[in-house]
Amino acid sequence: MNRLVISVWLCLATSAGAQENVGPDYSGSYLCKTMASGGVAPGKDNVWRSTTFNVTNDAYVVKITDTMKRQEEVFTDLKTRIYTVGVKQFGTQEKFRNCYGRTPGLEGAEVASVDGDMQCVFFGTEYLFDFKTMRFQMLFRGGYMDREANNRDTPYVSIGVCEKID
Repeated sequence: MNRLVISVWLCLATSAGAQENVGPDYSGSYLCKTMASGGVAPGKDNVWRSTTFNVTNDAYVVKITDTMKRQEEVFTDLKTRIYTVGVKQFGTQEKFRNCYGRTPGLEGAEVASVDGDMQCVFFGTEYLFDFKTMRFQMLFRGGYMDREANNRDTPYVSIGVCEKID
């Protein structure tokens, strides 16, 4: 009987020790609506000037998928979840564009997060999401610094709020 009790206790202790100490899972789809956006754009005289952009119908669908990979976290005892983060303009038929995280040790379109704060880049656009506070910010470098003088892409920064939709 004692051997059975000890065996059961060892099994339970071993399985409890094997469980990962991982932060909350932020997987799902989110609708992120832009509230304000400003930047610079060339005017009629081709001089770049500050401007405010109309964001009345500007929204994005963000799809967060847990890859089931984990990474050790430096500043906490929790392990970091590794996600893919896909972004697309709301109301379009375009495919999700996975953005690339900046955490060392990640491969390709992987984004690390322990607390809902996610940062990633896709072709000149930097996305900053905080799914704990449900806020986002986007930065686009645009064409001002392009060596080709005819690049009319407008650098901007946008902010907004997100809501979980699934």
